[in-house]
Amino acid sequence: CAMAASKVGMRARALQFLEVEGRSRALLNGENNKPKVDGMGASKFLKSHVLDGIDLQLTQTLLGQLNDFDTMVFVAQKSHQTDLTKRLTEEAAEREMYEDWEGAFQAYEQLLDSRLNDESQRLPNSAIDNTKASAQKGLLRCLLKLGRLDSVLNQAYGMSQQRTVHGNTMQICAELLPSAAEAAWRLGKWSIIDNLVNNLNDGSLFDADARYQLSFGRTMHALHSKSHTRVISCLKDSRESIMSSLSSAARDGYTRSYPYLMQLHALREVEYISSLFFDDQS
Repeated sequence: CAMAASKVGMRARALQFLEVEGRSRALLNGENNKPKVDGMGASKFLKSHVLDGIDLQLTQTLLGQLNDFDTMVFVAQKSHQTDLTKRLTEEAAEREMYEDWEGAFQAYEQLLDSRLNDESQRLPNSAIDNTKASAQKGLLRCLLKLGRLDSVLNQAYGMSQQRTVHGNTMQICAELLPSAAEAAWRLGKWSIIDNLVNNLNDGSLFDADARYQLSFGRTMHALHSKSHTRVISCLKDSRESIMSSLSSAARDGYTRSYPYLMQLHALREVEYISSLFFDDQS
């Protein structure tokens, strides 16, 4: 339930599901869940077994997205182990929450390199694949924020080629498409954006934020192609993607809603420019 709520942008609800799961596990194990206060006045709640058995990485990510950085750091200390992969994953997530994009980029790079270590090979194959895919997407996000757009495309093609055993190695895998599409239109590489977004059939593979990146890429390509009908259609798809996220973010306050309001503002500017452009043509 927590993972599903997180994917649709309901961060506070996802955190509640995790708390309920932790309390239930603690009760089954005979743990007294009432918060205790020591002589220093520090709550022992997070030091108890309530956090045992739940997804601490997801918990840390949700706390960061809700701007509860103090608790996020405390959860990171609770979950800190000698596992190199786990420590690097937590470090990357923490730096990304603080918008330290260079530091997060370096952590994701180390995380991808750590797949070669013998310690990492003891993990199940599914866990290795999920960690690697998450690190690859995080690395591309950081490159986008740092403005290294050519590197985004190069890395996306290189990562996709590593995953491909047979078939066309010049195709970018679906998980990396949103970041590659954003980099392509920002660079003005319209032939690349055409191949990336216009031949994509199944949009259900992506979350709302990824669908917005792809839809906005289609919008910019349609504007460049001077297709008024396609611009209108792509703008509608982009707005629908934003509204699905905004409806959840609005429950948590203005701070979380602000990025989506800015995306709507960007779409309005594109709509205004396109109307002027096509009116002049007519």
